[in-house]
Amino acid sequence: MPSRPPAALSPKGVVSIFEAVATPTAALSKRDAILAAATRVFLRQGYEGTSMDLVAQESGAARRTLYNQFPDGKEELFRAVVERVWSAFPVLDIVAEAETQADPNVGLRRIAAAVAAFWEPPLAIAFLRMIIAEGTRFPDLTESFFKHGKTPAMGAVRAYIEMQAERGLLTIKDGERAARQFLGLIDEPLLWIRVLGRDEKFSQSERQAVIDEAVDIFLGHYRTRRAGR
Repeated sequence: MPSRPPAALSPKGVVSIFEAVATPTAALSKRDAILAAATRVFLRQGYEGTSMDLVAQESGAARRTLYNQFPDGKEELFRAVVERVWSAFPVLDIVAEAETQADPNVGLRRIAAAVAAFWEPPLAIAFLRMIIAEGTRFPDLTESFFKHGKTPAMGAVRAYIEMQAERGLLTIKDGERAARQFLGLIDEPLLWIRVLGRDEKFSQSERQAVIDEAVDIFLGHYRTRRAGR
């Protein structure tokens, strides 16, 4: 029976922006408080309906303060929100851990647990829905979401998988495709059904089953036979 490492929820000391949105006192700094307020406005009004004035009103900050921190206005503020959303995704910390590097069974389970935890809050689903809904009219939103968040996160997972292949523990022909396949095994049952409007609530045991099965399926296909146990 493979070991089941505990889920890694976020990098040490980093509060999820969605926690700060739901509980304003969770914000660790004035900037965090502004970004949490901006996130609330973006979710409530959409990108088009959001203005710096509304964010100033929501955050209690002066309009001048907002423009001092975000001189390019709403577009720069949204980029900062996206970066802050992804800052609580701990994949970079996970792949750097010695135990994670030594054993893909450990590393992939920790990555999978982090992905499941990252998308667990309903506010995270609402944020992704907003990106999808507004992205066709404002392509820069989608570009920002990928450039400042999803692409670096995917790159870290791909680099980890390719590192394990270089060590002879996995047999991988296409690291990008393998990374997408692995994340798809988690996102399809836990994420997309909720993005599309189903009010699904998964128990911890149900999420853990998805994590375990995703890793077992992935390693069953890609693990080098001599590395299997």
